[in-house]
Amino acid sequence: MKVIEYKLGGSSFPIIVDDGTQIFLVKLSAGMSGEYSLLSEWFGNVIGKKLGINTRQPKWIYLTDLLEYNNVYIEVRDLIEKSMGLNISFEYIENAKDFSLLESESMAKEKFIDVYLLDVLMLNIDRTVNNLNLMRDDEDNLIVSDFESSLIFNEMLNGRALYKDERILQCLKTNPFYQKVESRELDIFTNKLNELDLELLIFDLPSEVLSSQNREKLQKEFEAKRNINWGLTDLLDRIDNVSLETDEEKEKRIKRNREKLEKLVNSKLHQPLV
Repeated sequence: MKVIEYKLGGSSFPIIVDDGTQIFLVKLSAGMSGEYSLLSEWFGNVIGKKLGINTRQPKWIYLTDLLEYNNVYIEVRDLIEKSMGLNISFEYIENAKDFSLLESESMAKEKFIDVYLLDVLMLNIDRTVNNLNLMRDDEDNLIVSDFESSLIFNEMLNGRALYKDERILQCLKTNPFYQKVESRELDIFTNKLNELDLELLIFDLPSEVLSSQNREKLQKEFEAKRNINWGLTDLLDRIDNVSLETDEEKEKRIKRNREKLEKLVNSKLHQPLV
């Protein structure tokens, strides 16, 4: 197994791996964006496919010391070494092309309603006008990708009511496929979702991704969510009614955060040496 290419983009530096029989794109675990990124990436793609959305089929892959990677960029080598063990991968699409904002604007948003509802379900805050996470393959099929920054499992496993968080709601409202969802469309989506055996889907997950304790907790959370149709009616209403930041408010927030960071850095610089 050897690394034949890598992608300089984002924090994950995905690598292209040839195992002798197939070529995979591997998202390195050490470069992923959060505590439950592997789980979110797997779950979003798997249930997306089952809901009829053209997501990618994930596959678990173990990187070992037998991997050949000495000829790659030094930062990528470091990330590979930190990612030894379980990672998530996808069949590599050689000539994939990014789907542009101009293309998306030329299509009716209604065509993306299930993509939007999946993002809402997943609390996926990473699909933006500058980062559509959509691509076309050689046959011009539109492929939906990238769920690693979704927060659904942070909410379910840590007991946090993130669906009430204003910043998250604002992110979901700026989703490029945001739209008012009719009750009929929502019913169709939730009915398809409720037909899935999600407990079975998580049963065979590797322990590196989901501990037995969290597996049991997640099964209970799934059942509770299913009983309220995943709370999507309430969540969509919150998204519709949240106010977006003005440019002035955004600048003030960034300034406050920068000042907090500077104070933190300065405090650490002036701590006495022990």
